[in-house]
Amino acid sequence: MPHHFNNTKEILAHYHLVYQIAKFIDLENIPPIATTDSFKEELDFALANRGESDKEAFTTEFIIVPFLRTVWRKHPRLSLFSHVSIQADEITVIPDYLVTAKDPSGYKAVYQPLLLTVEAKNEQLEKGWEQALLQAVVCQRLNGANDIPVLAIVTTGDVWQFGRLEKQVFTRHPLPVSIQHLEELLGILDALFSECETVETKFRQAS
Repeated sequence: MPHHFNNTKEILAHYHLVYQIAKFIDLENIPPIATTDSFKEELDFALANRGESDKEAFTTEFIIVPFLRTVWRKHPRLSLFSHVSIQADEITVIPDYLVTAKDPSGYKAVYQPLLLTVEAKNEQLEKGWEQALLQAVVCQRLNGANDIPVLAIVTTGDVWQFGRLEKQVFTRHPLPVSIQHLEELLGILDALFSECETVETKFRQAS
């Protein structure tokens, strides 16, 4: 029977994980990525025209996706999936966005998941982190090795937070980043995608 979890503590206990809040991103030494005027104009337009009735779907399509797509274009060895279902240990999860190594066959399929993104619904960041933790565990199980880091992002679109599951330790970075600092945010996302490519290289060399 699939296991159902009521909260973060149950996930930690079931998988014998340690949860900590600690810095694992060197924010001060990550170079910002300059963006185009059109990117800034589109973002300003989206923020000015976002309403309450369609906030979640609107934020996903017009705020979160442009950031991920902009960075993804710089990392051709990675695949980006939207709302794809993944399963391990009879647990099925659907990350809002999932970054994986590219399948060696060239066919786009989930292969070695490395980074997931969860949109925090109704701006409930802690609930978003509960989902991200479980999704990271499923990714780790699919990779078949707990020493391969799985990165996690939880975002409201306006605020972005970052985490990492490696071995039996789940770490949340304590400092969020706001889209008000969009070039710094793009730099951080680029650094995370670069880490995924580094892991992808290790995967490829080991196979």
